[in-house]
Amino acid sequence: MGKRVWTAGRSRGVAALALAVLGTAASASAASAECLRQIVNRSAYVLTARRDGGPPVTILPGRSVQIRLSHPGTLDFAAYCGLPGPAGAQTLVTQASFSYEAVIHRCFIRFGGQAFVPQLGRGFLGLQGTAPFTVNNPRQGDVVLGPFETGACPAATILDRRG
Repeated sequence: MGKRVWTAGRSRGVAALALAVLGTAASASAASAECLRQIVNRSAYVLTARRDGGPPVTILPGRSVQIRLSHPGTLDFAAYCGLPGPAGAQTLVTQASFSYEAVIHRCFIRFGGQAFVPQLGRGFLGLQGTAPFTVNNPRQGDVVLGPFETGACPAATILDRRG
């Protein structure tokens, strides 16, 4: 039996195989979603946001925070009359929970039913309300708590946009 000889052709073959493996690994890591999106509080209430059951983030009136969506999951929101004080938690005004998708280069909030979504798009039937939250606007994956009034809080005011 003869001794195997390392040739230039075999070196090129090994190099091509190594590049193919590295290219596959690089494309697989590029397939994961990494979207930075905004949660905006345009209401006069204190908003808390929680991603996938993690610790809550407090968003004061007129402020926003960026979140990173990197896999499918859930966003939970709750709005309160004010910050918790010495007496404990404040009155809950509204709450909502939304599922989100983060696949390859697309991140968006899922809401409503699936009927006619491919043909007509979400929200066509008027049955997919998310008020007082606005989702997927101005960008897919953004969530905005808009100004709204409720009788749950004493003297809650709508924010003045002039400063």
